[in-house]
Amino acid sequence: MIVGAEQDGQAPAPLSGPSPLLPGLVAIAGVVLTVLAVLATVRTVSAAGQARPMLVPVLVAGLALGGYSMTRLLQLLLLATSRARRRAAGADLPPVRWQLLDDHSLHAVWVSGVGASIGLMGLLGVWSLLDGHPSGLEPGWPLLLVGGGAALMAHLARQRASRAWQEAGEVE
Repeated sequence: MIVGAEQDGQAPAPLSGPSPLLPGLVAIAGVVLTVLAVLATVRTVSAAGQARPMLVPVLVAGLALGGYSMTRLLQLLLLATSRARRRAAGADLPPVRWQLLDDHSLHAVWVSGVGASIGLMGLLGVWSLLDGHPSGLEPGWPLLLVGGGAALMAHLARQRASRAWQEAGEVE
C-alpha cells in the first residue's frame, strides 16, 4: 500500500514535515561545544590587563542557540521548494499540516535574532579594540561577518520558502 494514498474514500493524512532529529543533533552539538569552549576559556590565564578570549565561546553559543532553528529553516526551505517543483511538474501532492506553512517564518526570526546578537558582540569587539580596553571579543570583525551572514541567510531563506509555498499552491 502506498503511504498517503486514499483508503476507503478517506483523504490522505497531512504531511507532517521533515524530522526534527537533524536539527536536534545540531543543537546538542552546539551545547556540547559551548560547554567545552567555556571550560577552555575559564582555564585560560590571561596576561595582566588582557581579557580572556571570547570569540570561540560566542560562536559556539550561537550554534547552540540558533542551530536548531537554522537547520529547521533549511529543511523547511527544501521541503517547500521540492513541493513547488513537483507541483509544477503536475504531481498530485498530499496536503501538509497547516503549521508547516508558517514554521519557516518563526525559525527565520529566531536565527535573525541570534545573528544580530552575534553581530552586536562583534561590534562591541571592534569598539573595545579601538578604545584600547580589551573585552575578549577582539578583533570583532569575524563576529560581525558571522552574525550578519546568519541574519541575511535567515531572511533570504524565509523569503524563498514563502515564495515556494505560494508556487506549490499551499498558500495564496
